[in-house]
Amino acid sequence: MSLWITEFPTEEGLYWFYGYRYGKDGYGEDNKPELMTVKVRKIANGGCMYVANGQFMDESEVECPHFLKVTTPELPCID
Repeated sequence: MSLWITEFPTEEGLYWFYGYRYGKDGYGEDNKPELMTVKVRKIANGGCMYVANGQFMDESEVECPHFLKVTTPELPCID
């Protein structure tokens, strides 16, 4: 069973995001929820930086956020 959280993560790592990336209301039609990966990094002021698909993500931009930590598989040895 997966444990999705609805708060923005505070632990560094890679997370799945599922929700409305730019809010529910679009221009002319409603937006659809999106699935994407988000990289979470600690920054100098003690907060976190969120990068989704190469763009900064801010808590004020999203609606109904859900996050799930990505589990990294065992990687092969490369020589």
